[in-house]
Amino acid sequence: MESTQRRQPKIEIIELKRNSMTFVLSKTDTSVANALRRVMISEVPTMAIDLVEIENNSSVLNDEFIAHRLGLIPLTSHKAEDFQYTRDCTCHEKCPECSVELRLDVVCRDDECDVLSTVLVSQDERVVPVLLPATEDEDSQEGDGILIAKLRKGQEIKLKAIAKKGVGKEHAKWQPTCGTAYQFEPDIRINEARLDELDARSKEEWALSCPTKVYSYDKHANTVDIEDPMKCTYCVECKKKAEALGVPDLVSINMKEDRFLFTVETTGSLPPERVVLNALGILRTKLSDVHSQLMVSTEQDLGGSP
Repeated sequence: MESTQRRQPKIEIIELKRNSMTFVLSKTDTSVANALRRVMISEVPTMAIDLVEIENNSSVLNDEFIAHRLGLIPLTSHKAEDFQYTRDCTCHEKCPECSVELRLDVVCRDDECDVLSTVLVSQDERVVPVLLPATEDEDSQEGDGILIAKLRKGQEIKLKAIAKKGVGKEHAKWQPTCGTAYQFEPDIRINEARLDELDARSKEEWALSCPTKVYSYDKHANTVDIEDPMKCTYCVECKKKAEALGVPDLVSINMKEDRFLFTVETTGSLPPERVVLNALGILRTKLSDVHSQLMVSTEQDLGGSP
């Protein structure tokens, strides 16, 4: 019996920003890629507001509407592992081990004012509202708060909110990502013999037919090069243009079934690289648990145990 070669999945980081990340997962198959994506979305724990106690609300928004908006405000979750899930905590309802209290007390003194997440005062510096980037500079630590409500003169909102640890499969407010997707890495090959049959104008037109600028045309060398295959979206506009030029076999576009291009965008509660690492750790734990259970079942079967 031939031995099956053990796969060694590999991750290559293409781009890393404050709240987004692009990487290539290779030497594996769709099952692993899809499992990683699902775990990043639904099983990486974060902190989010789960309970809201309204003391006074004279705004035009009802209590439930404000509570819902508060729940969707991302909170910094770098230390989420320090907290217990409410279901695992020994306290009766809430305690510092499983929850964080945030307070909001705003009275509008002007004609109108905006209530932003920056006025939410946390009782634990580890869990605070995430700021929206004030500029396009990804490395900037400055930012604006998220709008909660608008008040007119004399209106007031006073409340207490309780943030708890959870995961995305319980509620979307605990999802650390706002966009997680992957696609097969493109395998693009130009038929140079057929390309030479085209004149300079046709070559340039064909290169420009790609809406994402995968190809580049060099006027001096009269050649077409693949500039960035990662930009390919499989729209096949280049193949349609090749057919119109009378060279349908000019280019072939296939998918590398063992290489996946991932794009991860976070809400700001966790940095993207932390989301990926946490997801890999959760996957490893799940696989280890399955392996342990299989070993126990196998030993019982061999030992004749029921």
